[in-house]
Amino acid sequence: MKNRFWFLFLMSVLICSCNKTEKVNLSFDGELLAKNVITVQGGIPEHIEEPEYSWYISTSKDGEWKELQGIWTDRIVLLTSYVDNFLKCEISFKSQNDGLSKTISVVSSKPIEFNGNSNTDWFQEAGFGIMVHYLKEAIIPEGGSEDWNNTVNSFNAENFARQVNEAGAGFVMFTLGQNSGYYCSPNDAFNKAIGLKPGELCSKRDLPKDLIGALSKYKIPLILYLPSNPPINNKYVSEKLRYSFQKDSATSQFNQPILENMIEEWSLRYGDGVKGWWFDGLYSWNDIRSTRMDMTLQHNISTHTLAAKSGNKNSIVTYNSGFGRIHGNTPYDDYTSGEKSTIDEYPTNRWAEGGIQWFLFTFLGEKWGGHGQQFHTDSLVKKAVNIVEKNGVLCLEVVTDATGNILPGHLSQITAVGDQLKKLR
Repeated sequence: MKNRFWFLFLMSVLICSCNKTEKVNLSFDGELLAKNVITVQGGIPEHIEEPEYSWYISTSKDGEWKELQGIWTDRIVLLTSYVDNFLKCEISFKSQNDGLSKTISVVSSKPIEFNGNSNTDWFQEAGFGIMVHYLKEAIIPEGGSEDWNNTVNSFNAENFARQVNEAGAGFVMFTLGQNSGYYCSPNDAFNKAIGLKPGELCSKRDLPKDLIGALSKYKIPLILYLPSNPPINNKYVSEKLRYSFQKDSATSQFNQPILENMIEEWSLRYGDGVKGWWFDGLYSWNDIRSTRMDMTLQHNISTHTLAAKSGNKNSIVTYNSGFGRIHGNTPYDDYTSGEKSTIDEYPTNRWAEGGIQWFLFTFLGEKWGGHGQQFHTDSLVKKAVNIVEKNGVLCLEVVTDATGNILPGHLSQITAVGDQLKKLR
């Protein structure tokens, strides 16, 4: 009996010692405000195997915790639906020291709050910007890798930035790529996934990096454009990524991680130089939206958004819902996608929905990529003023040549808009 007592006593001492060695000081990095990204930081044990993250919310620290499905990373985007709730993260792992499965956790010191979306402040203050579809299929539909590299090399970033600044545009949205499989920037994740060498589909020149450098001289932010799905018009890429050829369809748990790796690589490379992302094609009719919003899948709207925000947690993101009334498409939107065939809608205030900046995006030409002009300049200026005066944001697609020169008719119109909006400041 005495021996058993001492055995139990020694075991309790060992267990307490083990618990002390596993005791860590965890905390959340980031403000507990809706639309922010929060990261777990602190003394996470170094030698652990396959840590698993689980996230929970509760109306009180000692209340019932509700698990947030589909959130399995060390970071989380705080949605407006989490407001007034406490946040908890549990990290489960197997200790290499004793092989036991253990769990550590951290709970927020206060509930998540809502205060609009300060990440969009610069965007609202800019008021007006331009977009460029710099795509191989639009500029050189024929030809291959050498032609594409020569085209990208010809783009004069300094002259383009000067034109944008003189026109008074407050930001630039620019395509990384779209449906052809050709991109205007290197990407190792893409090359590895499809088995190609640098320069074969991704240009050798890093054009967005050069644009960031040129635009930063005028303090003009850059937003990057990408589809929400793999390229659909390149059969070789479709086969390698196991994706439908020439048809929009849902991404899979095979190609979705590849897309996220591509986005994360670009985001980490550009860091604070990229202020936002505009993801095209998250429509209901093509099943891309429903699949991405399926939180039973490991790779989903949360992991996609976190990949985009990996280099700049304050960057703003939107997912295009297609033509129609301006509205938020997902809970992860920071601003509306705003795609319109013309300007026929105006904001009543800054927010389309809670924390989602009102934004309209249309083309100056007779169509997307069109060289004509759908607006009379006086009418366009009045429409732009109406949007910006009510704290909305307007983006106009302009067309450039291969060297980045904005078409004279488009440059004239955006300059007229910029000149008038300067008078409002």
